[in-house]
Amino acid sequence: MAAKRKFAVWGLLLALLIVAGCGDADRTEVSKQSVTVVDGDTIKVKMKKKEETVRLLLVDTPETNHPEIGKQPLGDEAKAFAKKLINEAKKIELEKEETKRDKYGRFLAYVLVDGKLLQEELVKEGFARIAYVDQPDAKYLDELKKAEQEAQRKKVGIWQWDDYTKKDGFKVESLEKEGNIFVASKNGDVYHPIGCHVVKDIKPENLIYFYSEQDAMKTNRHRSEVKECWNSYK
Repeated sequence: MAAKRKFAVWGLLLALLIVAGCGDADRTEVSKQSVTVVDGDTIKVKMKKKEETVRLLLVDTPETNHPEIGKQPLGDEAKAFAKKLINEAKKIELEKEETKRDKYGRFLAYVLVDGKLLQEELVKEGFARIAYVDQPDAKYLDELKKAEQEAQRKKVGIWQWDDYTKKDGFKVESLEKEGNIFVASKNGDVYHPIGCHVVKDIKPENLIYFYSEQDAMKTNRHRSEVKECWNSYK
């Protein structure tokens, strides 16, 4: 009888450990001061005197300064949104999945700000798409799918342009005929339609996107004198 009772106690302890493993056991709280936002889907976190690059699981945001791709529309906005949520949060947590690192050595994690999933907030606002899904039963995938469907329905952010967001990333070239996107250099006093050939000469780190001509004009810039780029505009 004593042996049976002892076995039952061990069984109960094992069950509790399993349940605990399914809860918040894999979450690590980090201080706000230890976090630096690199772009919408990447942050750096100082952990145990070492700085880790943390890639947000299951999402992809437009680039801000990629060595090959350069800067993409809404990249800066996605970064600013992620930074705002992190800066305003009282509690920041990292939650890992089974795969801890990607092929670049970056730590993979869900990021929670005051209990809200940062990935889901980015998707809701149209700053991120679902991507890099290695596990079809990933923990937060269903929530992200619902958020993405709603963002697509509302045509917000990356979804306001029909061909910008694809399964393999964001296609800036698909926006060249869009009439509401303009580009300027940080150091310049003029702006161009996104399809203008001179845009390719602007360094990615100096590139600024505007999503209406009024927004471009508010910065005290004026239309460039590259006439052929303005033929379809009044």
